[in-house]
Amino acid sequence: MKVSCIGIGVMGGALMKAVIKSLGSENLIVSDNDVAKAENFAKETGCKVAKSNLNAAKDSDIVFIAVKPPFVASVFDEIASELAGKIVVSVVAGLTIKSLKELFSFGAMMSGSSEEGVTFIRLMPNIPAVVGEAMIALSTDAEQPQELRTKASKQVAELLTYAGKVEFVQEKMMDAVTAISGSGPAYAYLFIEALADAAVGMGMTRNQAYLYASQTLKGAASMQLETGKHPAELKDAVCSPAGTTIEGVKVLERLGFRSAIINAAEAAFEKSQELGRSK
Repeated sequence: MKVSCIGIGVMGGALMKAVIKSLGSENLIVSDNDVAKAENFAKETGCKVAKSNLNAAKDSDIVFIAVKPPFVASVFDEIASELAGKIVVSVVAGLTIKSLKELFSFGAMMSGSSEEGVTFIRLMPNIPAVVGEAMIALSTDAEQPQELRTKASKQVAELLTYAGKVEFVQEKMMDAVTAISGSGPAYAYLFIEALADAAVGMGMTRNQAYLYASQTLKGAASMQLETGKHPAELKDAVCSPAGTTIEGVKVLERLGFRSAIINAAEAAFEKSQELGRSK
C-alpha cells in the first residue's frame, strides 16, 4: 500500500509519522506548497517528496488531504484526474464529506476525468497526535456501499494506530467531536496552567509545578480509561471525609467549574456548526 499526504503541517505531519510506523517511510510520499517544509519532513523521516500534488496522488493508493479549507478546491483541480479507485482522507477542519465531494466533482469536470470509484473519509483528529495520544473520529460517506465504507475505514484506522485512538462516528456528530476532543486539549492546558500557577504560589519551581500538574491530569485520565469507572466514583474515592480534597471540590462547585466547562464546549460546538454552514 502506498500513501500520500498533501499538506504537511503540524497535524498532517503528526499523522504521517504514525503512518510511517505502520507502513514504513518508503511507502509514504508527501507534498506541500512550502517545498522546504516537505523536504525537511522527508529528511527527518526518510519518506519521499513529490514534485507536485498531482505526482503525490498518482503514486499512491490512499491520499490524505491536510490543507487549509480555502486550498481544497485548487488541490482537487490539480489531482482529480488521478483519484479513480483510491481512498481520499480529509483532515480539513469543518469540511463535510458532501462539500468534499462537490469540490472533487468540479475538479473532475474541469479535468475531464471520471468521478467514479473514489471513496471519501473524513477525520477529526486532535493535537495530541503529535505524541501518539490523539482521539481521532472517523466518518465515511453514507451514500457509498456499506462494504466499501467498512473496508476503507478499517484500512485508514489501521494506518493511524500509532497516532492514538480511532473511533467511527456518524458525520452528524463531528461538530460535537470538534467541541470535545478537538478543542478539549486547550481546556486541559488551561487547567494544567492554573494548577501549576497555584503550585508556584505554594513554593514549587515552575518546572516542578508543570510536572506535577501534567502528570496528575494524565494519570487521572488514564485511570478512568483503564478502569472504566464513572468519574464521580473516582472523584469520591479521592475525597476523604473532612479531608483536603473535598474542600477544594467545594470551591470548584461554588465557582461553577463544571458549568464553565459545559458552557465552553457548547460555545465551541455552536461555532463549529456555524463554520460548517459557511463552507
